[in-house]
Amino acid sequence: MRKAAFFSLIGLVVLFSVGAFAQETQQAKIKKLSLEESINIALEHNLDFKMAQYNASLREVEYEQARANNLLQTSILNLKSAEFALKQAKDSLEEKQRQIILEVMETYFQVLRAKRKVQIERMSLQEARENLEIVKNKFSLGDASKIDLLQAEINLSSAEFNLKKAEHELEMARIDFNKVLGLPLDNKFELTDTFSAEPMDVSIKESIEKALKNRYEVKKVQYDLELAKIRWSLSQNKYTPELEKKNAKISLENVKLNLEEVRRKIAREIHQLFRNLEEKRTNIQITERTEKLKQETYSIAQKQYRAGLIGATDLLDAQIELTQAKLKAVDALFEYNLAKAKFIKALATNIDYGKKEPLTPSKG
Repeated sequence: MRKAAFFSLIGLVVLFSVGAFAQETQQAKIKKLSLEESINIALEHNLDFKMAQYNASLREVEYEQARANNLLQTSILNLKSAEFALKQAKDSLEEKQRQIILEVMETYFQVLRAKRKVQIERMSLQEARENLEIVKNKFSLGDASKIDLLQAEINLSSAEFNLKKAEHELEMARIDFNKVLGLPLDNKFELTDTFSAEPMDVSIKESIEKALKNRYEVKKVQYDLELAKIRWSLSQNKYTPELEKKNAKISLENVKLNLEEVRRKIAREIHQLFRNLEEKRTNIQITERTEKLKQETYSIAQKQYRAGLIGATDLLDAQIELTQAKLKAVDALFEYNLAKAKFIKALATNIDYGKKEPLTPSKG
């Protein structure tokens, strides 16, 4: 008997140790990711970005070849064409990098928002359960009707459904995030960053100037313009046929018009994005104030229902409105941060990761 008890004890210790080890291993597999780390992973795995890097390297080799050939046979047009092709490839690489960064930020935000919504729906479910118990107690005392009880039960069922829906959206957001990073779709991770509603200290005029200076589309047409000027300049001699001269002149004027059109489109785009950013920030303030109002309204409704001053419908409606207000506040916060990321990308400048703060659920 003692031996049997001894071996049983050993078995329990081994079983507990294996279970604890498995749990530690599982926790070790869950990688914590900041936004910056996520961006670096995406850039490392993205195939389009690698192709853009190879293309830039190829254009650099071609430029060196053009320089060598120019020593043997001078051709300013060929040399400049190779030089601009190299610059354009580097600009394209930077543009691709900015696009990947934006995609990572968008999916990162979506995971954070989906996680927050799950938290809100869980709180809503808990409140629905508590309200059902309150209504049940009133019903047993004859202070609530059968309809009140049914409404409370339906409210609970809706809360359960909404939680499952939110959990599914979180699952899909995680899959999309892994896809953008080039990781296995079932990869486990925990995000460490979030963002506040900090405003951007920049004017429309300054923003348009930055965009016109940095944008890939502007630089591309500027390279075309420089080549067109060189072709026109080379044609200005008595040996060039008149038709070829006219062709060079028309091509030059066409590129000038194209550059002006690109500039106008970008200026309008920046103006629109800037105003959209202002609207998103204002919406944050509105939704935050609305959430506080609905929280206070619900607290009052709970007291009034317990005192018999309002019916179950008013109580349940107040709880639903509070949940909706919380969800809208979360949407507003992340829509603003996403709009800010898109705005900065449109300026073709480095994206600021923003102020990092813990995302904590609202009380109530």
